[in-house]
Order: sequence, then C-alpha cells, then structure tokens
Amino acid sequence: MKMNPAIEEDVDKLDDDLELLKELLGDEPALEPKAKSAVKRNAVAIANMTDVEFKAYKAQKQASRRASLKAPSSGSVKFDAASTREALADAALLLLATGAPGADAVMAYLSKIYHDQVGAPLAIRSWAKSGKLKPKLLHIACKSS
Repeated sequence: MKMNPAIEEDVDKLDDDLELLKELLGDEPALEPKAKSAVKRNAVAIANMTDVEFKAYKAQKQASRRASLKAPSSGSVKFDAASTREALADAALLLLATGAPGADAVMAYLSKIYHDQVGAPLAIRSWAKSGKLKPKLLHIACKSS
C-alpha cells in the first residue's frame, strides 16, 4: 500500500474517491462559462445602456460624486489655508459681536489695517453685532459641541 506523505492517506483510497466524484459529476461541466463583454458593467440596467447613455450616466455619477466631496460633511472642515483664514475670521467676528475679551485687540488690528478709513473698524463691529457679517463656519462649530 502506497502512502502520500503530505496527507498521510492511502493513494489508492484517494484514487477511489476521485473516481467516485467523477462518476457523480459526469463528464459534462455543470455550468457553461459566460462570454465576458469588453466593457465591464456592474448592474443589469447599466448593461442594457447604449454607449452614449452609459457615458452620460457615468458623467452624471462623477458630477454627483464631486458635488458630495465639495459639500460640507457632518465632520470637521478640511484643514488648509483657506479654511484656517475663515475660522480665524469667524473667531474675530464672534469676538466683535459679543464684546468678549480680545475684542479690543481685534479692533486695534482693524484700526491699523484701515488706518486711513477711520470709520471702517466701527462699521465692521456694528456689522458683526447686527448679523450683517455672519461667520461661515459657525454651524460646524455648533454641531461639534
């Protein structure tokens, strides 16, 4: 009796088992292999589209994907120079609107920036208090707290 060292079974017993499986399955393959199309399409509805319809569908999907990437999510804002400037501007607006500690420093800075336009810092403070100048990112700060 021969032994297969890898699986430690009789080789004759394995051959018998294989012959039995071949008899049960038969000679014909159970499933016919499908011919693959040149274009990979996932859904049945997409597979029925013409090339023009498929291109329009893909363009619409890409446009909606880009729009969702640009839309603010429930999480935080993307950290970059523009969002940092907006966040700092929002903080300064909130200081001016509430008169909180630090509002004097913001007013002094605005006075230096608009040194030749005396009324500009006062107008900015009144716009912040009246709500004419609104913080852009305040809704995100309110959700996170």
